[in-house]
Amino acid sequence: MQFDPYLETKKIKDVMNPSVLSLESTATASDAAKIMETCDAEAVIVVQNEKFVGIITDRDFTIKIGSHAYPIDTPISRLMSYPLISIDKNAEISNAVKLMTDNKIKRLPVISDKKLLGIIIMSDLTV
Repeated sequence: MQFDPYLETKKIKDVMNPSVLSLESTATASDAAKIMETCDAEAVIVVQNEKFVGIITDRDFTIKIGSHAYPIDTPISRLMSYPLISIDKNAEISNAVKLMTDNKIKRLPVISDKKLLGIIIMSDLTV
């Protein structure tokens, strides 16, 4: 995987996807699956007590629901990956690549001033 040199001088806010979903931690896997399918999304940010606490991805469904380890009515708080690793909108793209590489993740929510602004996906940063 090679970093796209065009993005070297860009900030996160320049390349993030502002279309990002969030659900309360009490929502079920079924709720998350429906909204992800309707919106053609690969991830949902999990909110608990007005804080962003985790992320549930299409891969989580494949592994945890698909293997029948959890029923479809399981709260997403039990399925999510946490703690949530996020990045500020003014950060450098290279910081996002390092965060994702170091933590072995493909999606990074963009959060500034306690607001969810978007998401950045590793495949958008590489050539």
